[in-house]
Amino acid sequence: MSTTAAARRSTRRGPLVLAIAALATVVILVVVGIASTADGSSRTPDLVGRTFVSTDTPGHDLVAGTEVRLAFDEGHVSARAGCNTLFGGATWTDGVLEAPQLASTMMACSPDRMAQDAWLGDLLASGPALTLDGATLTIGDADNGLVLVETEA
Repeated sequence: MSTTAAARRSTRRGPLVLAIAALATVVILVVVGIASTADGSSRTPDLVGRTFVSTDTPGHDLVAGTEVRLAFDEGHVSARAGCNTLFGGATWTDGVLEAPQLASTMMACSPDRMAQDAWLGDLLASGPALTLDGATLTIGDADNGLVLVETEA
């Protein structure tokens, strides 16, 4: 076979090889997208402008008459568990909530409410798992966490 014939055959295969590579890339992206949300949850949920209120607190009994409320803004979270408000920078990517240094208001409340604020601060600072499934946000795990539902701000 001549060098010219081999070059023509290689030139004809070039677009086919590129098309196959492009198709393989699309298939990989689709499979990764499906795998990351196969359970209906989002690994990096859009929480900006959303507020959630607790429905369950695995591993912790809330003080009677209290609830946990979390509000998310661009790069920021605020949380309230019955006494003080915790607030500060936060990110939520790849299924993890990062809020390592939250500030707090300094109101004096009953010891049980103050302890509940400390529990919430510790949970949020621990880098807990975070999953959003529809309007249900889960933070932490079955031993120590929060299950919240979206509410009006």
